[in-house]
Amino acid sequence: MRASFRNYGSISDKTDEQLLTIVETAWRLSIVTLCHFKMDALVQNLLIALNETPGRKGFGKNLNLLRERITLSDDQRVKDVLDVFTHIRNSMHNNGIHRGVDWGPISFSDLTYEFRLDQDVRCASFGHILAILDDAIDAVGQILFSHEIQDLTRIQDRYVVLNPR
Repeated sequence: MRASFRNYGSISDKTDEQLLTIVETAWRLSIVTLCHFKMDALVQNLLIALNETPGRKGFGKNLNLLRERITLSDDQRVKDVLDVFTHIRNSMHNNGIHRGVDWGPISFSDLTYEFRLDQDVRCASFGHILAILDDAIDAVGQILFSHEIQDLTRIQDRYVVLNPR
C-alpha cells in the first residue's frame, strides 16, 4: 500500500491506517467535488435551454432561478438536499470549516446535517456524503422529469467539447 501507480509514486513515513485515512479523504472529497460540479453544469445548461442566463454568483442562485421556472412535486426537499450538498462542497474550500450562516439541523436518510459558522463540518463522512448524494440523485431526477424540462426539445451541454472530424 505504501507504493502506488506502479511504484512511480509513494508515501513514506505513514502507517497503513494513516494511508487509508489519506485515501479515504481523497475519495470522499473527490466525489463531492466532481458530482457537485456536474450538478452545477446541469443547472446552468437547463437554464440556458429555458432561455435564462445563468448567473456567476453561485450554484444556489442558479438553482433558485431554475426552481422558479419549473414545477417540482417536492420543491423544498430538492432545495434542502442540494443545499446540504453545496454546504459540504463549500466547506472544502475552507479546510472543512463552514463559513456561511448557521444552517440546519436537517435529516435525510436517517443522518443529520448541521452547519455552524466557523466550526468544523461534522457531517461529511463517507456515509453522510453517499447518503446525500443518493438523495441528490433523486432531486436531480425530480428536476429532469418536471414538465417544463420534459417539454424542451434540446438541451445543449456547453461543457462538452465536440471534436468534429
